[in-house]
Amino acid sequence: MPTHVIDGLHQIVIPTPFKVGPVNCYVTTTEPITLIDTGTTGAESRAALQAELAALGLQVSDIRRVIITHAHADHYGQAAEIVRASNAAVWTHRHNRVQLEAYETIHAQRNEFYLRIMAEAGVPAEQRQRLTDSRRSSDRHAEAVKIDRVLDEGDVIEFADRAWRVYHTPGHAGGLICLFDPVSRVLLSNDHLLRDISSNPVIEPDPDDGPRPHRLVQYIQHMQRMADLEPVMAWTGHGHPIHDVQRVVRQRLHFHERRAQRIVDLIGAEERSAYQIAEPLFGRLSGTEAFLALSETIGHLDWLEEQGRIEAIQRAEVIYWRRK
Repeated sequence: MPTHVIDGLHQIVIPTPFKVGPVNCYVTTTEPITLIDTGTTGAESRAALQAELAALGLQVSDIRRVIITHAHADHYGQAAEIVRASNAAVWTHRHNRVQLEAYETIHAQRNEFYLRIMAEAGVPAEQRQRLTDSRRSSDRHAEAVKIDRVLDEGDVIEFADRAWRVYHTPGHAGGLICLFDPVSRVLLSNDHLLRDISSNPVIEPDPDDGPRPHRLVQYIQHMQRMADLEPVMAWTGHGHPIHDVQRVVRQRLHFHERRAQRIVDLIGAEERSAYQIAEPLFGRLSGTEAFLALSETIGHLDWLEEQGRIEAIQRAEVIYWRRK
């Protein structure tokens, strides 16, 4: 059943096929009917969306706007179906546009990037393609969708009779946005802030063709920025809402500091690749979990390098890390 957020805005929960579990989406009951995130494609997600909307006296054809917080399948996969049923306009951050409109082409183009990252991380050659392919496991749960308006930092969106400010908060994803109402001090944090788990900062190429962004570093910076807004409540993309954002952010920072120190200890007096660090850090993983584990390890190495605690040495195609 839908959960009341503030007047005119409700949380609805849509099942996903992913380990993270259901995704929290948000829908207004005031015009224009606005849906924030969609769930994946598939009969179960479609039926859940219809049932949740019906409990609010709505149907899919009533939706006039779809706001996509970031370009992960559980947050946009069903958008094209909704547009076909409602002719809704789709809004998202500009960094998501190409991924959402031509995601099959973009994912194919990114294959070379991820193969290079796997080689630099020291992943054995026979495992590189398998790890690279694992990130695409969500593709079958999404469909490309046309974007009607791009959003950016500082934009204001009117819904639920309030003016919500757009904050671009890259980290978990490069095009991720949070929405904040400065009157009620309610934050829609989606996957940027989750109550019970730390969002994985996924490595990806720069959307503007620059150097690879350090997503964990960005994630930490923007977590603090959201805490500085002093929200009274953060409604998340998965799980329960956050009643004390400052405390959760402190916990996340402490977690990442401990993880970073663990990596420094693993490096010890040796030189180690990211792959050699990820295995003892996370254990033997396979599929998507292995890719995410390596992605987070690389993120912490980026952070430690920026702090001046470690340095990189490249030998042939592999990057090794040692303490300074």
